[in-house]
Amino acid sequence: MTDVKPAPETFVRPKAFYDLWQEKEGVPVYKLFHVEDLMQVELGHWERFGCRGAFVNLADPHITTAAILEVPPGCETKPAQHIFEALVYGIDGRGKTIVSYPESPQVEVEWGTNSLLSPPLNTVYSHQNLDSAKPLRMLMVSNAPLVLSLYHNEEFVFDNAAVFDDRFRGQPDFFKPAGSHLGGRVWRTNFVPDVSRFALIDWVRRGAGAKSFHLSMADNTMACHLSEFAVGTYKKGHRHGPGAHVIILAGEGYSLLWEGGKERMRIDWRPGSMFSPPEWWYHQHFNTGAVPARYLALRRGGSPEHPLRLGMTGGRGNNEEAGAEQIEYEDEDPAIREIYARELAAKGLELRMPPIK
Repeated sequence: MTDVKPAPETFVRPKAFYDLWQEKEGVPVYKLFHVEDLMQVELGHWERFGCRGAFVNLADPHITTAAILEVPPGCETKPAQHIFEALVYGIDGRGKTIVSYPESPQVEVEWGTNSLLSPPLNTVYSHQNLDSAKPLRMLMVSNAPLVLSLYHNEEFVFDNAAVFDDRFRGQPDFFKPAGSHLGGRVWRTNFVPDVSRFALIDWVRRGAGAKSFHLSMADNTMACHLSEFAVGTYKKGHRHGPGAHVIILAGEGYSLLWEGGKERMRIDWRPGSMFSPPEWWYHQHFNTGAVPARYLALRRGGSPEHPLRLGMTGGRGNNEEAGAEQIEYEDEDPAIREIYARELAAKGLELRMPPIK
């Protein structure tokens, strides 16, 4: 035993497996608090997909992260498969996605700007650009950080023969836009042609003029929801677990984000902006435009049909329906409404909030 080297005095913790994998992919990795315009993010060649791409790491990238892919006119990506879930949002252009298992027929879906879909788990899929004149740009939000770091084996994640036929069996109507209402504000579907036009239901619990709908897609554990709030209104401050990517679809305004007991941070947004509230930070959204503001949130575990709780939860749990960790209007800092009213007045818009009790 005399040749055994003594251990160092301190242990140096290595990077997470996902971080090391991400660095190896050879495309730009942006570590940001928010993205002003998804169309303006600079990309590099991504050999895995055979097109241009980049990673966008916002808050809490150990759970979920975002990637942008751009396919040249008339081209398609290389086939890909993986055992992490991914939600694909059409930023701009007109495309087609083809999915299959080795023993199942191919299923295709055409989609465009503001479409939302999810390739079923571990299927082989590729994206085609149907436009011969302009690039196709898409956003992919996935739980790749969680899955890759959990198994820390690239071959297992990207070259796995497992067939999840409880999720996908080659059904020709898999991506048909018609879905089913599961009750309340929950809709099951595998494809939304245009999330900016999806009809929403009133949700006064979250604030004046608020509407929303939760989507259960492709039998995923990942979750997504749409939210809208009227002109001259703002939503109640609230907080929840990690990994929610908020994409602005319509309107203009700002959001306040703050850690409990600390100074508030402001993010201004417009269509094409994206941000992610850090885990357990309060956040509150304000419409300062002349049309209803709408956003799409793509999130970590929390599917309406397959609940998976990740990250911190409060005393009442991480249950949105119960109003978990929400600040009621009468309990918020009065300066929040005063500042908002002044911003509306400067634009010639009327405050349409109910009086504070």
